[in-house]
Amino acid sequence: MAGIANLRPATRPSIVDNVSLRNINLHLPAAPDPWHRSGKSQPCTAAVKLSYSSAVAAANADDVSLSLDYGKLYRRIEAAVRDSVKPTSGGHLSQAAETTLSNDVRVIAGLIANCGLGLLDETIAGVRRMDHVQAHPESPSRRRASQASRRLSGVSSSVPKELQTATSPEVLNGMFGECEVLLHLPNAHLRAEGGLSFRTVQTWVYADDSASLEIAVESSRQVAIVEQEFRVEGIRCHCILGVNSHERIEKQAVIITLDFRGSGEASWASTFLNTYQQMVRVIAEVSLYKLRFPCRIESDSS
Repeated sequence: MAGIANLRPATRPSIVDNVSLRNINLHLPAAPDPWHRSGKSQPCTAAVKLSYSSAVAAANADDVSLSLDYGKLYRRIEAAVRDSVKPTSGGHLSQAAETTLSNDVRVIAGLIANCGLGLLDETIAGVRRMDHVQAHPESPSRRRASQASRRLSGVSSSVPKELQTATSPEVLNGMFGECEVLLHLPNAHLRAEGGLSFRTVQTWVYADDSASLEIAVESSRQVAIVEQEFRVEGIRCHCILGVNSHERIEKQAVIITLDFRGSGEASWASTFLNTYQQMVRVIAEVSLYKLRFPCRIESDSS
């Protein structure tokens, strides 16, 4: 297996399609609740965007088997999340599962991303099987594959040469796949009216020394986190604003948003998760002096 330093993402295709699911309602122990209790269910809204090489071939061939089923993606996510919080025979989550799920929002996000990339991998494998049987059209399934290929060929002949690569059956390739997951926990902190949001982008990466597509996919492909973002919104802080005497009589409300963005490295993200509760409390209780205007604090970890 290649080392992390030798892994790189595939080149992004010129045409990329996105399958997006929004406002998926989850109730699970995705993070400590506002009273810092682990394992307590709280509202959690998820959004998913799965990106892959353009599936225009499915439209040209009029064959849904060449496309990605967003309904199947939703059902897979729903089942995976449900199984992750399924209690043991005693009626409670195991201690290890409760600790993991209730203290690290990245676990659920990673689970959802794996569902998306896993479904994409299966869809690509199905397209490859269809391509494989085109040379043997004696069976009904092979005849349908051959007919789809002929429809594709007929349409492609009328498409300009510069676009034909985007309409060939090979356009749904096995190299590129990216999944972005956004989780929003509105009740993560009592003093953050906008709650906590976490966004992660995960993609397929390969070893630099892969000799071919087949070797790369079968031997070196891994999933890597390329971007992470945490946002804590709506921290209300009452403080003195201004330097003039009349401006220092009454405190004013300042609404603060914290935004931390960085790479896929686990260290900085773990530090944030271990400290953000205290961080919000300190900000909400502190008094800011000698500020003439309301402020918005943006923090970038990169």
